Amino acid sequence: MKTTHKKQKNQQTIQHPLFGISTRQWIQLVKQNRGIDRRFLHRALFITIISIGSAPIRMLFSLKYGKKIKEVTVKEPPIFIIGHWRSGTTYLHELLSYDPQFCYTTLWSTLLPEGCLILEPLKRFLARFLPSERPMDNIKVDMDGPYEDEAALAVLNPWSFFHCLHFPRNAEEQYQKSIHFQGLLPQEKNQWKATYLQFIKTILFMNPGKRFLSKNPPNTARISTILEVFPDAKFIHIYRSPYLVYLSTKKMRLRVLDKLALQEASEQEIEQQVLSNYIRLMKSFFEQKEKIQPGRVVEIRYEDLIKDPMKHLQYIYDALHIPGFEKAKPELMKYLERQSEYKTNVYSIDQKILQHVEKNWKFTIDRWGYTPPT
Repeated sequence: MKTTHKKQKNQQTIQHPLFGISTRQWIQLVKQNRGIDRRFLHRALFITIISIGSAPIRMLFSLKYGKKIKEVTVKEPPIFIIGHWRSGTTYLHELLSYDPQFCYTTLWSTLLPEGCLILEPLKRFLARFLPSERPMDNIKVDMDGPYEDEAALAVLNPWSFFHCLHFPRNAEEQYQKSIHFQGLLPQEKNQWKATYLQFIKTILFMNPGKRFLSKNPPNTARISTILEVFPDAKFIHIYRSPYLVYLSTKKMRLRVLDKLALQEASEQEIEQQVLSNYIRLMKSFFEQKEKIQPGRVVEIRYEDLIKDPMKHLQYIYDALHIPGFEKAKPELMKYLERQSEYKTNVYSIDQKILQHVEKNWKFTIDRWGYTPPT
């Protein structure tokens, strides 16, 4: 049985974050994912029209900034915030982004990664067409606020986890190729790495003198590949109770599909993807973590971070030898004060769900010492 929840809402949601994609890339993406379902053709039309219309912008961007961006030197090793979706990566990313030494991917740069600098004067006008809150939670949408790199990779590359959400019928292939690089040709993987490096250089070009701070859950299973591009990269892994991650991730997937899907998907298929993706992502991280040199990775429990943010932030800075904590303290406190009234989603967990999570994700429950929530 296909998911039909909020169908009317789907029909009214025309905007789509892929509108900044090149026309050639868009055609390739649709073909490799075996088309678009009829109910979502209005979204595809929106992407197509904007993609064609924005071609001169991408061309001008390349001519004006392409050479300069390629010449950018990544002086400081990037810091990658990783962890399964809904584990606190957004909270930690937004908090650390208040340290002025860092630059980061913004929502604006993900929507138009090959044109954001050209259209900078129109940014405020275009922001009016965005929803006020993210579809997966109650976090306010801010064009200049930190966002995850994967959204930009979805516009720039045919293999991105976000395409699992855009093309849920082909989610398994997208997941395997975009996260674990299984089935990709060597030249395709090299192109993925080159695209990511070019995008990070774009952000650094836009923020001279700053250090790149990344938040991207799919990178949790891409450690080896990230180290091929940035051998000295540093990682912050944040984790959270698997029981709450399960409920939050399932809710997020359904809500996001309502906004982003270009194909139909059943709730049963989504459920299976949530379960299996978590297992593969986390097991892959545990295997690859050993490749990170000592002093370049730190792990933190989400529940500890929100209980005493400043204590655990200092631990992160000290463990990764990141300078400037005392200098950044006033700005970090500003974020915490702003977030003091923010309330996280509350979930009711029945016994059946508890048993379901314990059966499938016991390996992380035991590893991290979590107990069922009461």
